[in-house]
Amino acid sequence: MPFITTRRLAALAIACAALGGFAARADWAPPGPIRLVVPYAPGGGTDVLARLVATQIGSTLGQPLIVENRPGVNGILGANYVYAAPANGTTLLFAAADFISVSPHIYKKAVRYDPDGFQPVALVAKMGFVMAARPASDTKDVADFVARARAREVTYAHWGPGSMAQMGMELLRSRAEGTKALPVPYAGAAPVMSAVMAGDVEYGFVPTPLAVASRSKLKLFALGSPERFAGLPDVPTLKELGYAVDADTWFGILAPPGTPAAVVEALQAQVEKVVRDPAARARMTDIGYTPSNIAPRDFGAFVKSENARWGAVVRAARIQVEE
Repeated sequence: MPFITTRRLAALAIACAALGGFAARADWAPPGPIRLVVPYAPGGGTDVLARLVATQIGSTLGQPLIVENRPGVNGILGANYVYAAPANGTTLLFAAADFISVSPHIYKKAVRYDPDGFQPVALVAKMGFVMAARPASDTKDVADFVARARAREVTYAHWGPGSMAQMGMELLRSRAEGTKALPVPYAGAAPVMSAVMAGDVEYGFVPTPLAVASRSKLKLFALGSPERFAGLPDVPTLKELGYAVDADTWFGILAPPGTPAAVVEALQAQVEKVVRDPAARARMTDIGYTPSNIAPRDFGAFVKSENARWGAVVRAARIQVEE
């Protein structure tokens, strides 16, 4: 009998703890509509992903979740805005690695936020990049590319200093020593795609959503991701080919510094429901993203590690801009 009593007491304690956790989350209700700031123009891949999350959450917190686009300086302006917003849970940032993990190491004047200072909420998804060329390219494979880039300077397209299209190539070059590549900047991912498909530049690291949508118009060599992407199952990774490249970009939700724990926990619970939902995960994969596979509580450590990792890549590649 004492053994059974102990078990019952333990079960009761666990149940109370669980209820206490849910009560803590229920303690917070948004004082008004929640704005999810997307620092890019409407209609792009990041905007589509953010709206998928916002639509799924809906009004389960008792207030609408509204997507607000604030584009400018590759996401920096929107991040500046959210960093200075009230820490009450009504203004959130749909963040990407470009302007959180990379830009602060390059744009010293424009960035007015500490990338490690945001309050992490949850990782939503990752997006890979595919090394590509025009279909008529006479480059046979990655080994052939490396041989060519060692023999002469090749050209590749990107959409600005510190963009993942540039960082992916720089990571590959760091693994394939002795390669030379001239970066050619364009105004965005779509112009990069056009330049690669037209042969105006020889190569490019293109986002997986665009690669999936335009597969017949590109020659795909390899993914700059640690693992293969379900939407392009027959495209190998650079890692498989002997080049340990992880050029994935991440997307997640951050809150202003000082946002209370109860607010963050309530938001995390809602985002996690979306990220774990099979239908939402399938939709993310369909449009070229890999849904998150880490718990919200681990997101902060992940962001800090990514910030440090990309800072090292920027320094090694000596990427600089004049502001």
